[in-house]
Amino acid sequence: MTSTPSQDAEFTRKVALGILSTLQHKGLISAGEVDAILRAAMPKAPGPLKVTPASPPPKPDASRVRREALPPPVFDIEL
Repeated sequence: MTSTPSQDAEFTRKVALGILSTLQHKGLISAGEVDAILRAAMPKAPGPLKVTPASPPPKPDASRVRREALPPPVFDIEL
């Protein structure tokens, strides 16, 4: 009986997490190091969009849209 690629990936993920957990509980690596290893193992973000002359422009990412700077507050204080 052969396993599917998704089953193999899940098994490998669980084995890796088990190894990291064991190393952390034995004091060989810290929680921060475990987090760094897990972040480094995450799949990278998708690449940039392919732009062709006929394609519409991509929608701007809301987190990257710049607003105009607000004017500084005015305090009207009489002394």
